[in-house]
Amino acid sequence: MNFEEAIKKSIKSFMSGKLPEKLREVQEQDFYYTPEYFDLLEKDLDEDSEPSAAKKKEDTPDEV
Repeated sequence: MNFEEAIKKSIKSFMSGKLPEKLREVQEQDFYYTPEYFDLLEKDLDEDSEPSAAKKKEDTPDEV
């Protein structure tokens, strides 16, 4: 397995929710960037972008 294959395998495992438990044991602490973290980040970013889209809609004059 070359480096690129290892990275792809690692990303696929991470995206499926599998975390490297052995690394967690060695570090003796939880991971900061987990799939749940990225889910919350995505939700926050989506919420932040919605008001600006609504504001643009409000700023355009209504056609009569």
